[in-house]
Amino acid sequence: MNTTDYGASMREHSWRYFELHAGQRITVFNYFLFASGATAAGLAATLQGTARFSSLGIALGVLLMLVSFIFWKLDQRVSFLIKHAEQALAETEQAFSAKEACLFLFEPKVTTESSDAANWWSRQWTYGRAFRFVFVVMGLFGVCGAGLSAAKFAGWLVW
Repeated sequence: MNTTDYGASMREHSWRYFELHAGQRITVFNYFLFASGATAAGLAATLQGTARFSSLGIALGVLLMLVSFIFWKLDQRVSFLIKHAEQALAETEQAFSAKEACLFLFEPKVTTESSDAANWWSRQWTYGRAFRFVFVVMGLFGVCGAGLSAAKFAGWLVW
């Protein structure tokens, strides 16, 4: 096998690895949205119901916190695998003669530059930042829902 075929084979292998895990990350996040949305809807329904449903609301709030934590940890793992593939692709791009084609090689620098905006809202967000934001919001919704359900169960909260 000559050097050109070997380089193309390395790029193809790295790309397939990247593509697999990038797709997996989106799929896992979609499952999280479904699971957390259904759990949050159930939690909201128990808060609107009678006090006897409050114990179920406590369980759903704890479940929502747990689901958020587990999917956050899964996302960390998949993110690590994606970064690993990006490093391999960047390594293969060093052989390119046109530096404009080195997308993975220069992406970390370009992303850092575009993320350094002074205004928090105008900064470019990564998938990881956006996903973590959703995980935290849903986890906090679980904490608040479990707390409100506990207060309703104890009779401290009536509506």
